[in-house]
Amino acid sequence: MKKLLLFLLLILVFTQGFSTTVLDKLKLELKSAKGEKEILILNELQKSYWKIYPQASLEYGIISLKLAAENEDRLQQAQQLQNIAISYKYLENYDKAIEYMTLSLKSARGINNIELQIIAMYNLATYNNLINNNVVAFEHAVKALNMSKRYKIYNGLAKCHFIIAEIYYDLGDLKGAYENYEHSLDQHYNFDNKTSLALTCEKLGEIDLYNEDYYFAELHYKTASENYNEIYNLESLVRTYEALGKIYKKTGDKEKAYAYTQKFADTNEKLDQEINSNKFLYSYEFYNVIGNEDKALEYFKLYTEYQDSLKSVVNQEQVKTLISDIEIKHEIEKAKTTEKLVKVTKKAIEKQKLIEELEIEEQITKLESKHKNRQIEKLQYERKINDLEISKQKGQRNIYIFFIVVIIFVAALLLIIAIIFMGKYRMKKKHSIEMEKIAKTDPLTQLPNRRAVLEQINYEVVRFRRSAEPFTIIISDIDDFKYINDTYGHDAGDKVLITLSNLIKDTIRKQDICARWGGEEFLFLLPETDNKGSKIISEKIRKRIEKEKIDYKDSTLSITMTFGICTFSEELTADECITQADKALYEGKKSGKNRIVLYNKKLH
Repeated sequence: MKKLLLFLLLILVFTQGFSTTVLDKLKLELKSAKGEKEILILNELQKSYWKIYPQASLEYGIISLKLAAENEDRLQQAQQLQNIAISYKYLENYDKAIEYMTLSLKSARGINNIELQIIAMYNLATYNNLINNNVVAFEHAVKALNMSKRYKIYNGLAKCHFIIAEIYYDLGDLKGAYENYEHSLDQHYNFDNKTSLALTCEKLGEIDLYNEDYYFAELHYKTASENYNEIYNLESLVRTYEALGKIYKKTGDKEKAYAYTQKFADTNEKLDQEINSNKFLYSYEFYNVIGNEDKALEYFKLYTEYQDSLKSVVNQEQVKTLISDIEIKHEIEKAKTTEKLVKVTKKAIEKQKLIEELEIEEQITKLESKHKNRQIEKLQYERKINDLEISKQKGQRNIYIFFIVVIIFVAALLLIIAIIFMGKYRMKKKHSIEMEKIAKTDPLTQLPNRRAVLEQINYEVVRFRRSAEPFTIIISDIDDFKYINDTYGHDAGDKVLITLSNLIKDTIRKQDICARWGGEEFLFLLPETDNKGSKIISEKIRKRIEKEKIDYKDSTLSITMTFGICTFSEELTADECITQADKALYEGKKSGKNRIVLYNKKLH
């Protein structure tokens, strides 16, 4: 039992030493850091303490703000004001959070930093909404939205539409909330943020479920669960699995309802385990930060026991047989390094040995003379046995230390392997995304290809079925393109295609899509656009192309294009709409080229 206690104490010391490595390293670097590096370290410490100990986070932020002011670094000042506001948010002091975020907004305007202004206004909208100051929250959100539109900051657009939706939702306007959640979701196609995408889909699914629109509720919740699963967000997965179970129960799909109910139960169990583990770990980190070592040790023991690292219970009698002196026992529990632990343990063994020697000598003096020699021999024999036991304990202690070193080495090796594996996984994923992009892009014009635009058309059909928002398909063709190739060569034809592609991209609206349909044909997809609007856009493109002059070697080429238009309607499928636009294009070619033809039933 003595050996077991020593072994457990050694594990405790080593594990505790590794648990605060990152924060301790930052604090150590802070002592010698100067200038910009000092501000960066303070900033990192501030963010690390936001959830663990927000008061410490606030103090680091104030120090960092003072240094930024001394260095006259206005950008750092604006950023630190935002960080201090966030610290106040975690302290639930929303008045102070709003005050410092307002100061950050003024500072960002002073240096004309657009992104910091948008972030500040978005946070002001969020904080005001939390305290039910909905009108002020809405004003900040709309200002941030307009600025994001002006400078085409897509993640800003997504966030602003989301907070506007949250405001509508809190006010009970589900229609306004749904529209803004959809706008937020549309912006996610321009940047990659799985957490934000998943949360937006979940919110849409929640309203779909309330409206008993189970088809779209299923689509939105499935998208949310897939993204939550990729980022391993157990708390959100529990909600989405529970919702999907309810949806399938309502639609009568008992098999899927059972499957998702089981997923909900399994994930909820994992979440409970993680919450319990984090509760002990965060308590340990909090007390470690404020310098209460006794409490930190108490919660660390609870954490390690929960993780099945320490499972043995040592009773009071066994502790007494190992270390008789209470003072030495307390010193061992407080030991922070292996060297100190070995020193204290050695001291305890030497003291025990000394006590035993004194007891033996005392007993020898009290023996009667006739039994003296026999008793002395017996006591000397016991003394030799004790010496052998102590020697054996020393050998076992060295083995335990060696064993712990091996464990640490193996753990470090496994960590390195995991880092390498994650690096390869990320590279593979990045390569996969790049390959997907290549597969959907025309290599010559860098426009979307047929496959990419067909996916977008199908998405617009789904939106049409849901909201009856019109969309239009235009097929256009370069007039007399074969003549250019035959006369000037295919290099000239390629230059014409590239030049027209760049011109079209500069002319169409941000939400419009132009794809290379094949050869010299282009397909335009115009969301939320009817015949009248599509004709205006087509005419704008046609005129600009007609005016364009393309220099090739010693020649100047003039190009025109013909356009066929068809607006999607209830009686059409996507393929039929494309076919009708193609017929309108053919009619335009027959009637003289360089013109725009709207599809009508007479073209059949």
